[in-house]
Amino acid sequence: MATFVSVPQPPSSQFGEAYVKAQLTKWDLLRNMKYLVVRYTKPYHKMQGQELIMDMLNDPKIQEGFQVLRPGGKWSGLGCKISRVDVSVVPASLTRLDVFDKLLASSPIIVRANGDIAKCMEDVREGFQISDLLRDLLLNEDSENAGLYSEEDRDELLWRLFEHMVLGGSCCQFEDKLEPYVETTKRLYKELVSAHKDPGTGKIQVASVVYKINAVYADAGPLELYPSKSRQNFCYVALDPTRRIVKILYHAFVPYW
Repeated sequence: MATFVSVPQPPSSQFGEAYVKAQLTKWDLLRNMKYLVVRYTKPYHKMQGQELIMDMLNDPKIQEGFQVLRPGGKWSGLGCKISRVDVSVVPASLTRLDVFDKLLASSPIIVRANGDIAKCMEDVREGFQISDLLRDLLLNEDSENAGLYSEEDRDELLWRLFEHMVLGGSCCQFEDKLEPYVETTKRLYKELVSAHKDPGTGKIQVASVVYKINAVYADAGPLELYPSKSRQNFCYVALDPTRRIVKILYHAFVPYW
């Protein structure tokens, strides 16, 4: 049987870094976000993520340490035996930031050469304010740039994190320039996933396998992981099979109204 132990964040953790904390606070993400690092003893194959997550969430110490936001704003552990988890694999293959270059080569242009994000007519989609073409790209299926990124592009963890940074929480103070979004996304991505150089090709590759927890079930039925429904609810689990470390990034969206 595996043993799971939550470990303190090292001083190098981006979640303790002043720049990242300031940006997450400005975008109203930090107050409803939790980051947990767990070390485990039993060897799991990198594709045994569902089994690992199930075992981890049933460990008494992790049940206490892994807290979710309940209605009313109270944080608490899962508090019961988990009978099933629904997870999906999140691709995390990117090792460069050139996925964002398309934003400067779109038509109409989303990001100008000086880094400014182009503005647009005000709109509201899914409860999020749209006032620039970047948010329009992310939220509006009828955007003129809707086909700029494929489903495969949008499914990558790097792009998912970028979307989460741009959309923020219900009191998000969004940016006029692209750079803070990309810089914070890069730092969080490097925090979550481990990379190594392939000895055969010499290329940098991501070693971690990333999952998204979609639902957690007890014998009595599904457990509520979030206080409300939103695309800004997420729980990513990054598994580093070499170091036997799991990194969990959780965020719950709380509507302003």
